[in-house]
Amino acid sequence: MPGRAQTACAPSRAGGELQLIVATHSPNLSAGVESKKLLFFRSFLPAPVGSAGTIAEEAQPLAGLPAERMPEIEPHPIMPVGRPRPVTRCVPLAALPLDPVERRRADRYQDMIKSAFLFGGRVLLVEGIAGALLLPVITKKIVLKGDTDKLRLIRSPAFVLINGINFRPYAMLLLSPLNEVRIAARLVVVTDGDGADVAQGEVTTGARRTGDLEVLVGLEAADLLDVVINDYSLKTELVRAGNADVQKNVYLKLHPRSGDRRDSAVRQADAAQAVAIHKLFKMTRKGDFARLVAEEINNGTAFTVPSYLKMAFEVLAK
Repeated sequence: MPGRAQTACAPSRAGGELQLIVATHSPNLSAGVESKKLLFFRSFLPAPVGSAGTIAEEAQPLAGLPAERMPEIEPHPIMPVGRPRPVTRCVPLAALPLDPVERRRADRYQDMIKSAFLFGGRVLLVEGIAGALLLPVITKKIVLKGDTDKLRLIRSPAFVLINGINFRPYAMLLLSPLNEVRIAARLVVVTDGDGADVAQGEVTTGARRTGDLEVLVGLEAADLLDVVINDYSLKTELVRAGNADVQKNVYLKLHPRSGDRRDSAVRQADAAQAVAIHKLFKMTRKGDFARLVAEEINNGTAFTVPSYLKMAFEVLAK
């Protein structure tokens, strides 16, 4: 009710790890709650304490690991002597080091997809709708098909599109440490190289974008962040990986009278091909294209996963 503070709690279990979001002043997590009014709780295994009450010089192997990577601890009311015990740490998002512009950007995104963004212990960020639709299907049907252990690990991650190329605010929010913990246990960013219009030897737009994210190394998060980048774009990389027939079938469903134009674009090579395919898809609905490609994969059509996407799945599941 207006004028009265309320609290809404929603638990989620990801990879054996209990996570909890608490939103004040709103009984509904989908409502527009500023990040400054959000608290995040994570199960955490602290470093062991020595006999004098100080942190032991040699930390135990499990110390500092997120709960999803800890072995099972037997449910016994009295923990064995010397056995580390997990505790709960609270992360008030207001305390994370985002500047006002970054925080406003993150808040606008949270208003759209707050639960997926904050509940997944493992998060994969993509630029647009095509990647967000295709990656879960490719993961389940091809890359990790039959790998029960890795499929279990990636069942809970959020595959999140940000509808843009500025990943930094979301990476800062998810990986900034506070009270020895972070919101995300692992973050993978998949982005386009956008190298079609770049002269040989020059740094691509995607590479510069990757360099911007490397600031997170200063947050001691280098081993929790992976940025996976292609040479050009998803549409071009599908062709280069050997999926020209799949791409053609889907494209002609959307543009039945543009077969010659499509063939002419694909016959080009390297950067010229990437430029032509980019122009080809300017008037194509990316979501419809990705949905139809996903249907082809679900129907068993032969499909080769581009190498950069394979890498993204591997680092997400490690």
